[in-house]
Amino acid sequence: MKFDMDYKKFMEYFAKFSLGLMIVAGMYILIKPATKKVTSYKVNEDMTYTGKLVHGKFEGNGVLATKDGLYKGDFSNGRFVNDGIFIGKDYYYIKKDDTVTIKYNNGRVFVKEKDKWKEVDSDEN
Repeated sequence: MKFDMDYKKFMEYFAKFSLGLMIVAGMYILIKPATKKVTSYKVNEDMTYTGKLVHGKFEGNGVLATKDGLYKGDFSNGRFVNDGIFIGKDYYYIKKDDTVTIKYNNGRVFVKEKDKWKEVDSDEN
């Protein structure tokens, strides 16, 4: 089988192929998330973040350290989501599943039920 194509026809097909390739590459560059993993990323003077950034926002599991304490948990679009724990100077704030618990260093424990806080024995949590 002989393949016979003149130069002009070849250049026409090559130009179409090249244009298609450039369009696909351009779409990939525009659509792909700008993701980077950071360690001790300085958010401001009092706050650092370790984890993943997508388009400059906290994403996935990460650690946010502030002058008031440390939050370790899940982020989405720069916001706290799902489970996490905040460790402050005098207390722990724990969110697991749909339960929110605050444990003070003095032994008092509070659990959020519906929209109200209830003190419970520290043995229960």
